[in-house]
Amino acid sequence: MKACYLVALLALAGCQPSVDVHAVIPKIMTYQELVDYPVDCKFKESQLAELKNLQAVKNFDPDPDVLSEEDHDFNSRLKATIWWYAYGCEAS
Repeated sequence: MKACYLVALLALAGCQPSVDVHAVIPKIMTYQELVDYPVDCKFKESQLAELKNLQAVKNFDPDPDVLSEEDHDFNSRLKATIWWYAYGCEAS
C-alpha cells in the first residue's frame, strides 16, 4: 500500500508545471550593456523598474571604498542611469 501511495505521489509531483528559470533569475547586464542602455522617458516606468531590480539583485555594499574597481564603476553607472530616469524625465 505504501508503495502505491509513493508512486501516486511521485506521479502527481511530476505533473506540476516546471519553473521557468528565466522568470526567476533576471538577466544581469554587463557594464557595456548598461552604458548602451536605451534611455527613453516613454519607457520610464518599465525601465526604471528593471534597473531597480538589477540594483537589488547586485546588492552592492553602500561603502564605495570596499567595492572592486569594476563593481564601483558598474554601481556608479547604474545609480546615474536610475537618477536620470527619476529626475531627468521629470524635466521633459
